[in-house]
Amino acid sequence: MENPEITTPEVKKTSTRHFDTMDESIVKMKMTFGNALLPEIFPVMETVGYSAEKIASLTAELSQLETLSQGQIKEYADQDAEQEKFDNKRAEINDTFNKHRSLTRVLFKGDIHAWVALQLDTANPKAYPAWVQLLTNYYAQIAATPALQAKVQTLGITAAAVSAQSKALLDLQTLKESLRKETAEAQTATDTRDRAFDALYPQYSEYIKYAKILLAGNQALEAIGVKVKAK
Repeated sequence: MENPEITTPEVKKTSTRHFDTMDESIVKMKMTFGNALLPEIFPVMETVGYSAEKIASLTAELSQLETLSQGQIKEYADQDAEQEKFDNKRAEINDTFNKHRSLTRVLFKGDIHAWVALQLDTANPKAYPAWVQLLTNYYAQIAATPALQAKVQTLGITAAAVSAQSKALLDLQTLKESLRKETAEAQTATDTRDRAFDALYPQYSEYIKYAKILLAGNQALEAIGVKVKAK
């Protein structure tokens, strides 16, 4: 009987290519285009179409990309600030709710109507929509039912406390909408920046490729960000 052929799984090679960050790429392009008009570089590169006008155009695109990058950073800072406000507000509301519900679970032990109406057997969900629904129902049921109101007041859960929590939930919804807006703006800023980068970087890359050929071994390459190997 022949031995079955033994195969080994293909080993995937890990790429060692280094990918620059956006900021690193911008810094490199600024160096390249900023020195592209140097006398030891410009005349040579002009032979393949890199006129002063072309360099000026690339520099203008780079300036626009840098502005878009800075704007994108600001938009994400705004989003983070809004996220922090939302998270802090939600945590504050949730802490109060957990305290209220723990007290009412003791108070209404054996009271099926209260347990069902206030959803006291429902786990406090992490998902925002379900969480909002649970808390909104809890305080709405108390506010709408005089008998429940009267009983929870003995625990210090006053009508004012219930009203405050209900208002806080509405305020949180407003913060949620603001957060959605900031998130959308941050994503738009990212998309706009990325499109500008995708349009400019290939042009920069092509310039560098031509320079490596036309200025091979020339120390002037260092001025545009290309390392020259020592002989």
